[in-house]
Amino acid sequence: MNASTQISTSKARFAALLAVALLSLMTLFGVGSAQAHDELVASTPANGAVLKSSPEKFVLTFSGDLKEIGTIVELKDEKGDSVQTSYEIARRDLTITPDATLPNGDYTLVARVVSSDGHPIDKKLAFSVKDPKAVESATPTPAATAAPSAAPSSEAAPVPAPDKQSPAEQLSGLPAAVVWLIAGVVVLGSVLMVLLKVRRQGK
Repeated sequence: MNASTQISTSKARFAALLAVALLSLMTLFGVGSAQAHDELVASTPANGAVLKSSPEKFVLTFSGDLKEIGTIVELKDEKGDSVQTSYEIARRDLTITPDATLPNGDYTLVARVVSSDGHPIDKKLAFSVKDPKAVESATPTPAATAAPSAAPSSEAAPVPAPDKQSPAEQLSGLPAAVVWLIAGVVVLGSVLMVLLKVRRQGK
């Protein structure tokens, strides 16, 4: 083998070794870059949790520090209506606080954060609130039954006896013609009685 052949063989080996080294470096950096993306490592409450009272806050913990920009938080009830919340970022923790007490029902929490390498992370948690005290307070108490009114008596109310009136009062309510007729009958009767008495005495 001459010198030129040896040089060519050495160049080929060097090129092969360089290609293997570059491929190894690319694989190593590629894996490192994929591992650099932060992930959710814990949440309070956990996904699928059933809570006996309305949570005061939610805490999502990631594997790396979070950026303050690009954070989106949305809490929805079982009807799809949004629930007002506020949030705070402290290094790896995203703390979400509902503005009001959550009534019983199913909820979905969606959080979008930006990891330390600028990679966006979307996470979705589902949980339920089943507070037995809230169920008891929401149950309407039965209205008090009104006492039945007294049944009407089958006996007829006594009719007040008419006031006794004097003959003059009784006559005052009659028409004038009737009054005069009665007076005439009385006078005529008196005259007849006198005549009968005188006749008996004359016999």
